[in-house]
Amino acid sequence: MINRASVLKENILMLAVKHPILNNHLPTQVEWELFHDLNQFLESFNNATIDLSAQSRPTIAHSRVILLTIKIDLYADRGEDSLLKDVIIQMREKFETYYEVLKEPTHIAAFLDPRYKSYCFPEMSDNEILQPIQQKLSQVQPTNIIRSAKVSPFLQKLKSTRGIQIVDDEVTKYWNTNDADENIKPLEWWRTHSTEYPNLSKLAMNHLCIQASSVPCEQLFSIAGQILCKSQNRLTGESVRASICLRSWMSENIY
Repeated sequence: MINRASVLKENILMLAVKHPILNNHLPTQVEWELFHDLNQFLESFNNATIDLSAQSRPTIAHSRVILLTIKIDLYADRGEDSLLKDVIIQMREKFETYYEVLKEPTHIAAFLDPRYKSYCFPEMSDNEILQPIQQKLSQVQPTNIIRSAKVSPFLQKLKSTRGIQIVDDEVTKYWNTNDADENIKPLEWWRTHSTEYPNLSKLAMNHLCIQASSVPCEQLFSIAGQILCKSQNRLTGESVRASICLRSWMSENIY
């Protein structure tokens, strides 16, 4: 609605010139500026919602990218006189609450996504980044790498006794490689590199998945399905709309 009002601002003002009686109901100049700033600010949230709800590839790591981008927008310096100052402060508090919940679950997935691993850990040391991965790998049954027949059996035996070192090298080697192209499919990438990173690829298959998510329109259909069911299937469309509206008011303590 705010976006539409901003787009139609000139048309609305022209309409008010023809019908002066509308001037009493129009936003003030300060309110128009607020609408413009708010529209630009909320655009990234709208894009994030559309992006996540339309993803057909593993998106847990992608959600961390989106969260970090939103965090940049929330903490951008807009000056003390910004009209959005009070709104943004409240949004920061809400964001930090959810970000702390999601930060740890998305850590491993973001590391294992070859497209994003270099961008998803700002202000973190290599040890902080790699330690959770190494701990998780210690819980995975090690995969033996098939060696060429020309490899000395004595050397092969020595390497097998240093399994932890081999796993650590696998993690470090992957971490030091360049990011993959953004258009690749992560699971296909790991399938291709499974011989190079046998243990990490096994971990990736468990963590690179599409997380459950919903958008407001999906939630609305779910709520309507609870109201219109076998036990009460004779409600009119008007009654269903009124029930959904009343439910939303009650959930927000609007009476």
